[in-house]
Amino acid sequence: MIVAALVCSILVSLVIPLIIWAILTKRNKEERKGIIVLFVLGVLFYSGMQFGIKQLGLEYLFNNTNLQKFMNEHYVSYLFLVALAGAILAIIPELIIIIFVFKKKVTFKQAISLGLGYITAESMFLIGYQGIMLLVNCIKENNYNINSTAEALFLSEFERILLSITGVGLIVCLTYFIEEKMTIWGIVIKVVCQTLVAFLPGFIIAFSTSDMLEVFDRGFALVIVYIILSAVAVCAAAFMNSVKWKMWD
Repeated sequence: MIVAALVCSILVSLVIPLIIWAILTKRNKEERKGIIVLFVLGVLFYSGMQFGIKQLGLEYLFNNTNLQKFMNEHYVSYLFLVALAGAILAIIPELIIIIFVFKKKVTFKQAISLGLGYITAESMFLIGYQGIMLLVNCIKENNYNINSTAEALFLSEFERILLSITGVGLIVCLTYFIEEKMTIWGIVIKVVCQTLVAFLPGFIIAFSTSDMLEVFDRGFALVIVYIILSAVAVCAAAFMNSVKWKMWD
């Protein structure tokens, strides 16, 4: 089961998004250049965020400020501020590309491609790369010990699917509102939704720990998290379906 979960991790984080992107590229010859460019930019945006801000930036703050003390004493506030900062920083390159580079002329499929690039890079950093390394070690060593269960791995992959749908949907939402000359609304909606999606799971699960008096059982907390994420993903998918014929073509 562990091997199956690891294979599924690779499929979810890398193979399936690339297959969707390849089909999108092949079937839309007129938009192919934009689809390819935006996918690459999506990958570069997240990679830059991961290395430049999430790793180097947070490492600098932890080493040179009182961020570690603040996190220990105000964990919930720390989660919210990190989620909010991530949402704000993520939207800046998207606005530059949509407004200034593409002159507000991004088609629905190109917006999907930008989202696919972003979530593919994100998925690879969060679960894909680790899954590949663990699978290689399992193949090399039959008795290789993995500090996780198959159930936990499958749950993380399900969560990644929900977050991927939501992430692509939010980029499509931003693009749509910009094209409809409601840029401020688009920015507010994307920042608020992305912040809450990043913050709420950690916030709810935190209350299942001893530090937060174990308000929730961990299993119950996870159920709440997946219900929320599923509802958001369904809303994102419904929104994308509703605007796919309304965006610039």
